[in-house]
Amino acid sequence: MKYFLLLLPLAVSLAGADTVMDRIHGALSAGEITSDEAALYMTLSVLDHDALPVRFTEGTVDEPCGTPAMLEAERMLGTLSAPVREEVSRNLARPGLSGPEITIISPQDHFRIHYTTEGVDAVTESYANAVAAAADYSWQVQCEEMNYFRPPPDAGMGGCNRYDMYIKHIDVLGYTTSSGEVKPPDSTHNASASHIVISRNMSDNLLKVTVAHEFQHAVQMAYDYTEPTWFMENCAVFMEEMVYPDVNDYMGYLGGGDNPIRKPWWDIRSGGGSSLYWYGGVTWAFYMWQGYDVGAVRTVWNKCAAVRGPNMMEAIQGMFTDYGTSFTSAFMEYSYWRWFVSDNWYDGGMYFAEAADWSGKPYFFNYHNISTLPASGDQGVYAPETYGIHWIRVNLGSYQGGWVKFSFDGRDGFDWKVGAILWDTDGNSQFSWLSAESPSGVAEVAVPTTGWDYAIFFPAMLSITTLKMNYTFDITYAHGIEEGGAAAAPGIILPANPMTAESRVSFNVSRPGYARLDLYDLSGRLVSTLAQSPMEAGVHTACIQDRPAPGTYFLMLRHPDGAETAKVVISR
Repeated sequence: MKYFLLLLPLAVSLAGADTVMDRIHGALSAGEITSDEAALYMTLSVLDHDALPVRFTEGTVDEPCGTPAMLEAERMLGTLSAPVREEVSRNLARPGLSGPEITIISPQDHFRIHYTTEGVDAVTESYANAVAAAADYSWQVQCEEMNYFRPPPDAGMGGCNRYDMYIKHIDVLGYTTSSGEVKPPDSTHNASASHIVISRNMSDNLLKVTVAHEFQHAVQMAYDYTEPTWFMENCAVFMEEMVYPDVNDYMGYLGGGDNPIRKPWWDIRSGGGSSLYWYGGVTWAFYMWQGYDVGAVRTVWNKCAAVRGPNMMEAIQGMFTDYGTSFTSAFMEYSYWRWFVSDNWYDGGMYFAEAADWSGKPYFFNYHNISTLPASGDQGVYAPETYGIHWIRVNLGSYQGGWVKFSFDGRDGFDWKVGAILWDTDGNSQFSWLSAESPSGVAEVAVPTTGWDYAIFFPAMLSITTLKMNYTFDITYAHGIEEGGAAAAPGIILPANPMTAESRVSFNVSRPGYARLDLYDLSGRLVSTLAQSPMEAGVHTACIQDRPAPGTYFLMLRHPDGAETAKVVISR
């Protein structure tokens, strides 16, 4: 038997809403419309809702970005009948305007903005200048400061080789398309020029983040325009926060809708068929940033560019390998991090301090909310999809001084993992995970209860499958350490608490592999990395670095089998 450590709480309603794009996908999958109709409707979902059959628009929620719909329509062109292919191509092409076209060059000379002051597309000169300023700043942050690829020139398609942006009345906030654009013949990857269309009527802050979002799509197309749209949207929302960190429009995607916090059982790629999930999937990119560094997301795109054709999952796996870990370890840790948001966030928590303001609460089903042991259960109505999890919360208030054992049996022949979190409401936590036995899908996890408020167990499905992933579990309590087995050695070993700025911290690594020890302040800001490298199993030591100011901090140890946090006070 293996023994591991754990954590966590919460509950929420499952209300969601579909977009026009979701309905088009559903109708195509059900055989209710043809590919011709689907491709045409995709473009109209961006350009003109009034031209669509009412069943695709009535009662839907707005799609923020039209890029996925335009890309999917573009990718269907080769399958369409000739007349529809011509119509869809026209919709994808650079747009005309409702009045005489006016152009301005952005102050930093990167963009040419196309607009009109007449007709349905009319805007003011000041609005066009605001678009230009946001575009220049997005270029500065993404291409100059963060070192992403610059969009390739378009051979003068917009009148010069500056990047072209059009301001127009559309039914989304903006979109970016590479259809009909120059594909550089000397490119070693699937690079493409593109153009952006921005809605004519947005507030200042919404305009800023929309421009940052769409310009990230233009950058992505400079890497590989064939990559899947789910990660494109994850990263475009991520870039809103990188370019305009004080706006925080992204938080709307993490509230009451479809996202990886409220729907953790959904596949991180498909999001249960909800296109809005892709925007809430910014948490995946945030994890890469906060868990590794801000360059981790760019590394994924570099690996996409290194291989012709779509290779997103391989690129993500390769990025984690470069950082000394595996996709599996990272996914399990990401599942741990998602719990520590909203009301579960604590000073020095997993994400930056804004995570405390995310209104979407980590969701677990009422039949996975356990306060009386022994207990048993199963997956319920919504089984975890590929790259999906369930959180199963156990209240330890009545079960101190012993061990809780989680016995799991998943559908045979699939790649099941089981994570375990221990949490106290003072902000300390421990997390570990293990693989279920193959092919039986059986795993047992035992955790000590003393001093912990909650144990959170989470089965995770990592096989690529469309089959329903059923499982059963039993949870039992035994009083006394002899009933549960030997306690795991503590990961973080403090010499004293309070400590001094000169103190050395010892930490235990459970088995050989990459380990990292970080010091965070109470806002969640990384103060210093005390150690990071491949390490042998055993006890290691590290010094507090850079003499942080006296105060309260958090240490986080990440190791091959999990993570641990500990609150520390530095006295001088």
